[in-house]
Amino acid sequence: MVRIGTPGVVARPAWYDRSPSLQLKRFYGVDVAPHSATQRWTYTVPAGKKAFLEAINLKLIRKTAASTVGVAYASIVLNTYSVFEARVVTNNVGDKDAVSVGQALTLNPGDTLEGYTYDGSTGGTFDYQTIVKITEFDA
Repeated sequence: MVRIGTPGVVARPAWYDRSPSLQLKRFYGVDVAPHSATQRWTYTVPAGKKAFLEAINLKLIRKTAASTVGVAYASIVLNTYSVFEARVVTNNVGDKDAVSVGQALTLNPGDTLEGYTYDGSTGGTFDYQTIVKITEFDA
């Protein structure tokens, strides 16, 4: 039998077959008072790995009115740059914003994701949700 090609060369498995592991980062805050930008979680891709950002969900909803309204947001930051953000700038109870994204990014070793919340109002409260689902795999 005649074979064509380089002997002993095997195709590299797809990313999802290279020791995948689930990484889930999340923050749920209920009736959170105004606050400066606050990091709620962080994730860094380890050396020798890559990661696929499969799902993102950001949500915030005003629970009680502020005496002085300010910007409020929930955001995902990649290597110091805000890449996803849900933002509310109004003062009505029930005002909300949300971001849902699927199959967003491939992350390389050393890349860092961080989840933040912020409320620049005086008084009032928000409910926050920041969630990411990441599949980490051998690079």
